Amino acid sequence: MIEIKYVGSKSRIAKDIVPIIQKYIDDNNITTYIEPFAGGCNVIDKIKCENKQANDSNEYLIAFWQALQQGWNPLDIHMTKELYDNIKSNKSGFLKQEVALAGLCATYNAKWFGGYAGIVHTKIGTERNYYDEAVRNVLKQVPMLKDVRFTYGDYLNIKPYNAVVYCDPPYQGTTKYKDELNYDTYWNWVKEISKNNIVLCSEYNAPLDFECIWSKELTTTLDNASRSKAVEKLFKYKGK
Repeated sequence: MIEIKYVGSKSRIAKDIVPIIQKYIDDNNITTYIEPFAGGCNVIDKIKCENKQANDSNEYLIAFWQALQQGWNPLDIHMTKELYDNIKSNKSGFLKQEVALAGLCATYNAKWFGGYAGIVHTKIGTERNYYDEAVRNVLKQVPMLKDVRFTYGDYLNIKPYNAVVYCDPPYQGTTKYKDELNYDTYWNWVKEISKNNIVLCSEYNAPLDFECIWSKELTTTLDNASRSKAVEKLFKYKGK
């Protein structure tokens, strides 16, 4: 599985939703594809479109992807618990991509600095280096992101036109990876940009004026660190 450890990762459902998104691009001769909440880039790395933009409000995450695009190799950094703790307490003293490396790849449960995760002894007596696995998986993903333009900023500043926009924000009522989201503002923004774009949104639920165009039940561990069933859904505004 190729993915960065990230809250809300779409790696498990990418095979289901990518064909849906791609069909909207192809059928409407769309040349611009935008993800306002890029996260682990587990969808955009599979999309084929002339212009692709991945945006996120986590400046460390964007610096991470940009550095990887430019050839930075995180395997050169030995992420000990001491280094992890130093980065966590002194983010300004490190490169932004190094902060993301610690906060996203060396952390438990995909939470932003959710506790150091390194070598773990399994119940069957083996060892797993979760940090090393995460980094190597990210490096496998990088070649598929060569043509993506990464931007840092608030999603509200994105003014798309004649684009396919796929929104995958932190889900309402779940663990946040960094920042809180005003969901009323978010859904109103989706409605507004739907006037001139094709906008598809991942969530568990949406306002009544949105239609669900795809759904699938999955087991999740993001809510209160417990395993539970949740139905992933893809929504589209009815007014467009």
